[in-house]
Amino acid sequence: MTFPFQIQPTPRATRWAACALTVLATTPLWAAEKVEVIHWWTSASETAAVAKFKEAAARRGLEWDDLAVGGGDSQRILLKTRVAKGDPPTAAQINGAVRSYAANPDIVANLDAVAALGKWDEVLPEPVRRYARLGTKSYVAVPVNVHRQNVMWISTEAMKKIGATAAPKTWDEFFAMADKAKAAGIQPLAMGEDIWVNFTFMQVAFTTHKPDEYRKAFYEGDDAQLKGPGMVKAFEVMRRLRGYVDRSASTRKWNEATQMVIQGRAFAQVMGDWAKGEFTVAGKRQGADYLCATVPGSGRGHVFTSDAFLFFKVAQNAKAQADLAQVFMDKDAQVAFSLAKGSVPVRTDADVSKFDDCAKQSHADLVAGGKDGTAVATPNLFQSPARIGAWRDVVLSFWNDDSITPQQAAVSFANAAKANR
Repeated sequence: MTFPFQIQPTPRATRWAACALTVLATTPLWAAEKVEVIHWWTSASETAAVAKFKEAAARRGLEWDDLAVGGGDSQRILLKTRVAKGDPPTAAQINGAVRSYAANPDIVANLDAVAALGKWDEVLPEPVRRYARLGTKSYVAVPVNVHRQNVMWISTEAMKKIGATAAPKTWDEFFAMADKAKAAGIQPLAMGEDIWVNFTFMQVAFTTHKPDEYRKAFYEGDDAQLKGPGMVKAFEVMRRLRGYVDRSASTRKWNEATQMVIQGRAFAQVMGDWAKGEFTVAGKRQGADYLCATVPGSGRGHVFTSDAFLFFKVAQNAKAQADLAQVFMDKDAQVAFSLAKGSVPVRTDADVSKFDDCAKQSHADLVAGGKDGTAVATPNLFQSPARIGAWRDVVLSFWNDDSITPQQAAVSFANAAKANR
């Protein structure tokens, strides 16, 4: 039926109405709550990964106000400035050096209620729960993933040349292979600049201490452990490793060292699981072109670092903040994030069936290690920057000066802890 004075819609008006209905159908009728998140994920893979959390936040009706800062140091400076001015973000990425924030209850938010709701105590390994409380009794941070650090990447091409058929399980096995690699004209160990010397030392020290001894030394700063037999042995292994590293290493980026393994010019490299991306980009296949093994002497022990978000007190949008914490702890969101970033979910109940064998083993060892104590966090997550820096100086001095004995280095290591709290 057509009424006499009814205006007939024109084709243009019809198209406009259709568009309007589409917008109404896809736009929430309520205003999204804004949450400001500061992080330093700016590379292509990192941007793709953080987009997974943004999508999960949008599904909860949150408007993600993104503040991506290139470089962790720059992000930390910005965060410190914002907090000092009384203008903290809703949440900020951290992975260490945050004890000063966590110790101040007037600054950080208490996440115990949302943690109880999500049963975080049941799905997070013990060392991760400890990290998420950052030395306090309450949850103040949300861990979102785990990167395994004690990984040795090995060229299968180099293995064939020296007649090796499996990754070394002990340091003695590694040194035997390293001698053969050297004789075959292959660089036994690819090393990067100084920061990675210290990184390697921390992985070696894990193999020369029992897990409880490692925690006493690197978490508690126990003097007896810091200058004990385990630490002396760690420096002895480092002295031997030094003989298998070329002199150009001090100016080499970590990914350039990885390329040496990818191209078969080096036998092995000690590096975190993030190195896998370099192999993937190069078209290399795990098992066929390279091995992803734990550092010799590690067994299935797991040394990890974790990206987490520290939450600040922002009374204006407390509900949105709680919703954001649940987004970061969401099981599916963690899986999607880690698939893009190259890490593994921190939740022990996450479905890792879509991950590769290296990641599956990492997650299995993390879960098992959380129960039997063989999973430990990198010292950077618990120690002050001053103490970490002092330990690094001791390691580098030893690495570059053959006149320093392992016993002297261990004593210096303990003294550095006492002088830097």
